[in-house]
Amino acid sequence: MGYYFKMAWRNIWRNKRRTFITTASIFFAVFFAIVMRSVQLGSYANMTDNVVQAYTGYIQIFDHRYQQDKTIDHSITADPGLLSGISSHPNVTGAVPRLESFALASSGNQTKGVLVVGTDPEKENGLTRLADKVVKGAYLKAGDPGVLLSRRLAAFLKCTVGDTVVLISQGYHGIGAADQFPVRGIIHFPSPDLDNKMIFMNLNFCQNFFSAPGQITSISLNLAKEKKMAGTVKDLQKQLGPDYDVKSWKKILTQLVQQIESDNIGGQILLGLLYLIVGFGVFGTVQMMTTERRKEFGVMIAVGMQKIRLARVLIMEMIFIGTLGVLSGVIFSVPVVYFLHIHPITLTGEGAKMMISYGMEPLMPGAWEAGYFFSQAGIVLCIVIVAVFFPIFWVTRLKSNEALRT
Repeated sequence: MGYYFKMAWRNIWRNKRRTFITTASIFFAVFFAIVMRSVQLGSYANMTDNVVQAYTGYIQIFDHRYQQDKTIDHSITADPGLLSGISSHPNVTGAVPRLESFALASSGNQTKGVLVVGTDPEKENGLTRLADKVVKGAYLKAGDPGVLLSRRLAAFLKCTVGDTVVLISQGYHGIGAADQFPVRGIIHFPSPDLDNKMIFMNLNFCQNFFSAPGQITSISLNLAKEKKMAGTVKDLQKQLGPDYDVKSWKKILTQLVQQIESDNIGGQILLGLLYLIVGFGVFGTVQMMTTERRKEFGVMIAVGMQKIRLARVLIMEMIFIGTLGVLSGVIFSVPVVYFLHIHPITLTGEGAKMMISYGMEPLMPGAWEAGYFFSQAGIVLCIVIVAVFFPIFWVTRLKSNEALRT
């Protein structure tokens, strides 16, 4: 093995230009494949964070009738035993009870339909880091009768911290609901859809406003491991029974999931085309490298070198060149991906408008994960290994007398 190693290593540096051309083609394949996949996966993670971690949570629990008819009448009783039973699941790190309903918000001459969310400020912050989204004023405290307004909603209503907003709605079982609340803070959501309509208040004041004491419409859950989400849903559904509906965010936000899946297919097609181009490029380079050494191989066979040994040397050469190209591609892509992870690409113009129309922040960050580095490098290395079959097949059929006459 040491003999093949030394001979292959010397051979690839006998013609440095040929080696650099082959290595460069593999390098660019790995580099662009990693960067493209990084931005794609980063965009999906950003979409998920904009909605899932910003508001919905990974799993939500409702009354079994709530998804078909989202009214406050289909609420559930906030039983402490229910919450403690849910929180006892090993994969659940937080359970946030919420009372949600729509209302008309008014300030001065401005009126707009809003989503009112009653929640526990401390638990809510543990799930969605809501306190970090406060851009003006202060976060809610337990027992505070004030409200938090999303930034675009506050701008539309032309109110700020210290002003009063009037809410009018229909409460539990058709009871009229109307009251005024002081604005304690302004919060900003990356998702324009959420930023246009959200009002948060303490759960007990929300229950009083809607005349629904002790009632909640949903329980949002945070998980220790997202990969175990499907199993957690099954466990909780079995534990709670048919009166409750346990759904993951993928079942709730079906439009977002379909959008990610369709875009992912398009991205994989682009990567496939890139791999196809790379495959032909590597194959052409290997073919050139092999055929231009026809006479060299003929001499080696004529002096007694077995063809199988010569094929082994060629395999070792391609492994060296492929490894150099893959490693250099990974090494040079790491700082680029990390930079994109810290400083995402900000879309402008029509691209930004399209992202905003889908309710997403117009950013394209790079995903900082080890998995796709290895996967993309492995795919390109497999392409190189497949290309090795050509010189093996060619050498085994080579006749020394014909090669020497070339």
